[in-house]
Amino acid sequence: MTTVQSEDLTGNGVQAQVGNIRAENLTLVLGPEGSSSATLITRIVNGNQDESDRLIGVQIAGIPAYVTGDAVEFLPGASIGFGFESDLWINSYDFRAASSTYVPVALQFERSGIARADVLVVPPLGYYDGIEPVPPAA
Repeated sequence: MTTVQSEDLTGNGVQAQVGNIRAENLTLVLGPEGSSSATLITRIVNGNQDESDRLIGVQIAGIPAYVTGDAVEFLPGASIGFGFESDLWINSYDFRAASSTYVPVALQFERSGIARADVLVVPPLGYYDGIEPVPPAA
């Protein structure tokens, strides 16, 4: 048995880590039809038991994304969800990628640095039905 995750692109739910910060199950959900938006869903975990960290910026396909509250603090040991069953959102309002493609995402943390991953784009159907940007426009 192994506990090492492959670096290969295997579908939705990719992970990214920088320092003690781990972003889990990163997936980009396209916004409502006709919009040029997408929502990044993820759960971010601060594995550091001594120091907090802050998410201070996100880029999706090289374009700055909207983060609820502009910066989100992760206390030691915190686990915070974005975009799904959460009050926190990471949205792109200038999104131009097709479903089933991979898009580069960079999450900038104040202490830990930048976590990077190529994230799968999915349509807002099935499991992802109802996930859309909040607020709906920039």
